[in-house]
Amino acid sequence: MSIWKDLIGTVLTSFKIGLTGNTIDTNAGRLRVRDNANTAFSAIATLRPDVSGDTIVLNSESANTYTLRRPVSQAAPLSVTFPATTGSAGQVVQTDGAGTWTYVSAGSTADREGVDTTTLSFGDTSPKTMFTLPANAVVNSIRVTIDTTFTGTPTLSVGTSGSVSKYVASNQIDLKQPAATIFEIYPGLAPIGTTEVLQITYAAGGATTGSSRIEVFYCNPQ
Repeated sequence: MSIWKDLIGTVLTSFKIGLTGNTIDTNAGRLRVRDNANTAFSAIATLRPDVSGDTIVLNSESANTYTLRRPVSQAAPLSVTFPATTGSAGQVVQTDGAGTWTYVSAGSTADREGVDTTTLSFGDTSPKTMFTLPANAVVNSIRVTIDTTFTGTPTLSVGTSGSVSKYVASNQIDLKQPAATIFEIYPGLAPIGTTEVLQITYAAGGATTGSSRIEVFYCNPQ
């Protein structure tokens, strides 16, 4: 067995370890660990990789790289511990504020109020589709805000194709009121087990100006 002392380097672009060992080469300024024949990459086993830069690039030999990057705004050492399992379907990860992440059940959207806004202008055609109300949803209130006073004798109602005034009847709204007037209606109806496509049924009544916003506030109670 011979020992080389003070081996500075090699004039070749690759260096092989043993007769059947790995090949170390350089390519485009990168040091690479390859198989014995230098035809494919080899795995590296180490206790802890220390990367001096801010970026780790996966699949670097492909056009479809995947980059992990440290934020430049980091001002102190940071240690992040991920969960020890893959978790269950529907779960999300949550931090304890000290760097440890765990799986928890996703928050329920039930009982949370949503709102849909539809603008109605004097020249719109009728009916005007608003949005699809989820199954079992309760319409808590409907707010109609006059942004620009309507001329003529226009009317509107809010409901479905089978019941055009289910949630707001035409005699509950006066579109000729001054701008900033707000009408608020509380239907007080029980939810149904299917979705509903809400719509505005509108009659221009000769209106040549006017604009309003119709907001539907709803929730899905448990």
